[in-house]
Amino acid sequence: MSELIRITVDGQERSVDAGTTSTDLFSDDKLIVVARRNGDLVDLVAPLSDGDVVEGVSIESEDGLNVLRHSTAHVLAQAVQQTFPAAKLGIGPFIRDGFYYDFDVEEPFTPDDLKRLEKAMQRSSTPARPSTVARSATTRLVSSWPMSRTRWS
Repeated sequence: MSELIRITVDGQERSVDAGTTSTDLFSDDKLIVVARRNGDLVDLVAPLSDGDVVEGVSIESEDGLNVLRHSTAHVLAQAVQQTFPAAKLGIGPFIRDGFYYDFDVEEPFTPDDLKRLEKAMQRSSTPARPSTVARSATTRLVSSWPMSRTRWS
């Protein structure tokens, strides 16, 4: 028998199996895109701990929409790298009305390029599980990007 932990979900206290994730809690609500655990936004696959206070964050909320915009910027960057391997990535933050991304390319993107990128984004936007990467590996990767303004220590 699995160990039980006590958590509070959307204001209701309950017992769940150790190893339960927010994905498990909110799988029936397709509007939930991220969770707030103990006041902090966390992805849905992070295992919960005893005593956690968890709430689902809807894509219709400001935080949920910002997560969508942030994730979409990553999908765009991936599509650009796949479609234009020589492109250099800049920054791509979400903003009030969407997001933007800076790319260093030889020629500006054309309307046909944008259609290709949209198709590439649609192909790559299947749900994926986040992975955990050591900070040292992330630091080496990001600091090697020519347009990276951030030099991590």
